[in-house]
Amino acid sequence: MDPNHPAPDAPTPGDSAATRPARWWHQTRAQRATLVVIVALGAVLTSWNLARGGDSSFYAAAARSMSESLPAFLSGSFDPGATVTLDKLAGFAVPQAVSIHLFGMSTASLALPQVVEGAVTTLAVSVVTLRWLGARAGLVAAALAASTPIFVSMFGHPMEDGLLTMSLAVALVWWQRAALTRTWWPLLLAGLFVGVGFQAKMLQAWMVLPALVVATVVATAGPGRRWRRFAGHVAALVGAAVVASLSWSVVLGLLPTGDHPYFDGSTDDSVFAMVFGYNGVDRFLPGLWPGAVGALGAAVGHAGTHVADAWRTATTGRAGSGHSLLQLFSPRYASQVGWSWPAALTGTGIGAVRWWRRRSDREALLPAATLVALVVWLVTAVAVLSVLRLPHTAYVAGIGVQLAALGALGWLGAAGLVDADDRRLRLVPVGLLVVQGAWWAWLARASSEPALLGTVAVGVTVVTLVVLVVRWRRSDPTVLRTRGRRTAAGLLVAAVVLGPACFSLQVLDAARDGSGGDASVGVAQGAFARGGGTPERAFALGRGGTGGTRTGGQSSGAAAFTISAPDVIGGHTGLPADEADLVAAARRAGGGRDGAPLFLTDSWRIAADVIGDTGDEVLTDGGFSGRVPVFTAAQVESIVRSGRTHLLVVASGTAATDPVRRAGADLGCRVVQRWGSTFADAAPGRSFGGGNTSFALERCS
Repeated sequence: MDPNHPAPDAPTPGDSAATRPARWWHQTRAQRATLVVIVALGAVLTSWNLARGGDSSFYAAAARSMSESLPAFLSGSFDPGATVTLDKLAGFAVPQAVSIHLFGMSTASLALPQVVEGAVTTLAVSVVTLRWLGARAGLVAAALAASTPIFVSMFGHPMEDGLLTMSLAVALVWWQRAALTRTWWPLLLAGLFVGVGFQAKMLQAWMVLPALVVATVVATAGPGRRWRRFAGHVAALVGAAVVASLSWSVVLGLLPTGDHPYFDGSTDDSVFAMVFGYNGVDRFLPGLWPGAVGALGAAVGHAGTHVADAWRTATTGRAGSGHSLLQLFSPRYASQVGWSWPAALTGTGIGAVRWWRRRSDREALLPAATLVALVVWLVTAVAVLSVLRLPHTAYVAGIGVQLAALGALGWLGAAGLVDADDRRLRLVPVGLLVVQGAWWAWLARASSEPALLGTVAVGVTVVTLVVLVVRWRRSDPTVLRTRGRRTAAGLLVAAVVLGPACFSLQVLDAARDGSGGDASVGVAQGAFARGGGTPERAFALGRGGTGGTRTGGQSSGAAAFTISAPDVIGGHTGLPADEADLVAAARRAGGGRDGAPLFLTDSWRIAADVIGDTGDEVLTDGGFSGRVPVFTAAQVESIVRSGRTHLLVVASGTAATDPVRRAGADLGCRVVQRWGSTFADAAPGRSFGGGNTSFALERCS
């Protein structure tokens, strides 16, 4: 295939297919069946350990609360009584809450929606590529998406990144439909899904908007007054995205203070301080947004140091404080999402030659627009993620969709050049195989991939290279063009897909499947593998003894790769003994009667475990950071005097100014019982483990 001509099964923008986007149900039965198999195999991988590794107990408790209380569901609250929200928008927890409501509280119920989100993401990537490049490339893109390691782990755990990734992939589908049909209404749906992504992970969802706007400019380019169409289309897209993104925040922010829960992440009960401060600019410049709790500054990069970091990186290869601006290409992150870099870069180059130089032609305009959308989105995400100090590995899923689609373009272009008349063009697939084989070999070795899996992936790449060279040595050009072309294309598919696919097979070992706090495949290298033991209740409702427990800074995943039995139903560890005793003692003391709160505490860690396990209302002060003034001491005293609750639980180590501690002292509350807790959880950026924490149940008469 010449790079200046489209694939045989690709829609030509100049014909009726330009206004009737290709659909999978119009493809051959074999192609539809292959797509179903790809999606099904991806779902098997993501759900293999569904009941083993749960979410952070803080977010699991919120999902449980939202499943049992309509006010908590509508407001995204941490507790069933809807007194305080999560420290971020709770859109990601909505599918989890629905699942818990339908199937009961368990690890599998929490994670099941993410499996569905993963399947939808794979389908969305395949649809975009089908319309762009044809059915064969669509299947390759689907295979790359379904086998991307970070997707395989992330979509098997209850994390907000799953809904974000799915939403942006679907937004791209609707944007592409608008470009192909030259209508504006699909852009409203594209903006809507960007807004859904915003509800899942806030500002990170807006990283796709520059790409869609620039691509809309390309798609509407041409003579005449096309600027009016462009302006209208961009207004529809951006307007819908902004409205869908901010609607929930605006509605709750306009309610009187007493009619909405306290907004965690803020010190002044401001939803915008939570969204744009605590979860936005505060991650670059702590303290810049008034009213935001600067709790995450240590976990992410500060903008003021980036110039110095860039200089250090250029001269030493490392940035300040151990943060590399090339971190996405390090083994920790590249092994999770970067296997397709060689194919994606090859595809970008082929696409630029094939369409961009001919973008003034109607036939090349729309494919060029899709290429621009993917490349600009990829560049934007890489730039942002390179600057940030990533709190956990799932952030790199932000480049997975783009790499899958561009990787499919790389495969299609390379396969088309295998028999090119110009022998120099045949060097493209050879170069791709050489570079990709070397890249895969390095990733496999640097990330401790089991030797068998790594050897299969790299070995097939070498075999493909040998087959191509042997074919080219044949003297009969007729034979060259009529025999073995499908074999060569099939081997190229394997050579593009097997790298991430083999690496992702490690999730069949429960010790190599990551967790709800740091989704990743293989031997743990993330924030939760830096020494110390993973605490018993660090992640809620996971089965004990699995998920790669680390000791002494080493992951159990470093042991031999073994296939674990599938575990897809249930999953519940129960409360630690001290917290179970606390619940029993609180109930004996009258807590939780007639719908009243079980107790009021200054520790979300205690509250999260109790809410997640029992579903009982627990009033909680301090928020996720421990520094959010949900209640003042006077308000705590008023709650006690009103009879709403007369039990306080105070954790050790709290300051004398802690409102719950102060109220207990002012009211003369007496200690009913003390415990030494085995629980331990941490906010992002804090180390896990540490010593036991004691807490006391106090009764106020």
